[in-house]
Order: sequence, then C-alpha cells, then structure tokens
Amino acid sequence: MKTFIYLFIVLTTLYSSCNNQNSKNLEINYKAQTRGFNYEIHLKNDTLEINNDNIIKKIKLHKTQHSQITNLVNLIDFKEIKNNISTDELAVDRAIKGKFKLKFNNQVYEYELDHHNLPKSIQQLFTTLEQTIK
Repeated sequence: MKTFIYLFIVLTTLYSSCNNQNSKNLEINYKAQTRGFNYEIHLKNDTLEINNDNIIKKIKLHKTQHSQITNLVNLIDFKEIKNNISTDELAVDRAIKGKFKLKFNNQVYEYELDHHNLPKSIQQLFTTLEQTIK
C-alpha cells in the first residue's frame, strides 16, 4: 500500500510539473502601429493583454482557455507562413505593418505582416484571443 501511495505522489508531481511547463511554453507578441492606430496582443504564461487603440484589456487565463489557445497554435503550420508586407504599400500608407513574434515548443517564429491582410490562421488566432478577453 505504501508503494502505491508513493507512486501516486510521484505521478501527480510529474503531471503537475509537465502541465506547468506546457502552460509557460507559449508566448505571443504582436504590434501593429501607425500615427493614428495602435493594436497590440501580448500573451505570456497565463496572462493575455490586448491594446486596441489604447483600450487595454487584460485577463488571467483559466487552464481551459490556455489549453484552447495552445491547441489552436498547435494546428498552425508556421513554416508555411511568409512575410506579406509590401514596402510600396507602406510608402503610401495603404498598409499597416504588424510585427508578429511567437515562442512555442522551443521554437521562435517572427513575421512582418500586413495587419489588414493577415494569414487566415493568424487571423483566426487573433479572433480567438479577442473573444477570450471579452
């Protein structure tokens, strides 16, 4: 019986340790800004903050919310995403440059994207984050 109790304690400790490690394994930073527009998303550990033209919303994510976001990020193939910002569009203020940085599973992905022409997977991620913080 003692062996069973020790085994249970060890497995519980390992499980919680793995859960804590996974929850801190995701970090998202995005910023799109011009003279009259500012949009930022920051997700680190279990804290999500969105700044939409200086209207700042910040929450602490529940485990299920964090898990949902992590699962969504897991579905995105970041190797297929390409920078899509055009210097010609930026020169005449037809595009808003967004800088996207993601740290996930010991990988770092960075992109410069047209804020109004985001890849569908990134747009879906942002929509989910916005709905989570409402």
